[in-house]
Amino acid sequence: MTPVKTEDIPRFLFAGQSNMEGHTEEAKEGLFIELVNTLKAKGNRKDKVQQMMTYVNNATDSTPQSSKREAKLMYRLRKYIRKKNFNTENYKKAVCSWTAPTRTSVLDCEQNVSPTACGDNFGPELLFGHVFPRQESPLKGKRIGIIKIAEGGTQINRNWMKVNDSNEDNYWQYLVDGIAASNGSIEAFVWFQGEDDSFDDPNKGDYLDNLTTFVANVRDEIFQSSTKFPKPSDVPVVIVELGNWIYLDVNKTVIEAQRTFVKNTDNTILVNTGVHRNKKKRLTKFFHFNAAAMMIIGDRIARALAQLLREP
Repeated sequence: MTPVKTEDIPRFLFAGQSNMEGHTEEAKEGLFIELVNTLKAKGNRKDKVQQMMTYVNNATDSTPQSSKREAKLMYRLRKYIRKKNFNTENYKKAVCSWTAPTRTSVLDCEQNVSPTACGDNFGPELLFGHVFPRQESPLKGKRIGIIKIAEGGTQINRNWMKVNDSNEDNYWQYLVDGIAASNGSIEAFVWFQGEDDSFDDPNKGDYLDNLTTFVANVRDEIFQSSTKFPKPSDVPVVIVELGNWIYLDVNKTVIEAQRTFVKNTDNTILVNTGVHRNKKKRLTKFFHFNAAAMMIIGDRIARALAQLLREP
């Protein structure tokens, strides 16, 4: 593969399957624009939240409780969304690339973060790119890059782990190439995957072991390419928890494995995607998160990672 030329900015490696790619128009076409227009228009908080709740509630697998929760959380994000350059290609504080292994053998080039720059619609990188530079961290105010390597319908062992690198449908080498192309600029790793493993008995039972080995290998690769980390375990890692459709209807095994991994592994943090015992605190149950939920998740990743980077 041909590495891309990179500028000297801090970067984050994002990887995983379809929800890392971004398919936010599937739940409701046009929802993103409805939310953006509502937040940019004049009006009071109560009316805006009610309008957004109505829009979100019309999306697939929404409930009145999850819609209200998403609408309230979206209102909190208004300071980012109301900016003139939010839904354009003119935002210059963050760049992103999206490489889908089954579609190309060459790493994608970086573009200014926008709703269409790095996903079929957009993934968590959109809000991450707007929120993270404004968070308190050693990187506050800096222009950042997001290297996204994601492929839908993938399993961690078969498709991503180093041990299966020789297999045709394994994408470990794409991660290696992305890390190499960053020229030592990667600051952290974000992993958003596990749905496909949740349906497979051997895979879901082995997920904790696989995740532990996989993250250790990714950390080692980043460590080898950089001089900023004293040891591989110093590479910050964000695990994005699976959503309600898995937790409520399929199987909790992979989610429990993700939680256990973070609990037992230093310098890692878990990002919740809406799973909660209290129905009023849940996000959508749709398997491809709607536009509101994906923006909320992107914000949560940004804040979690800033927290992780602040910790000694």
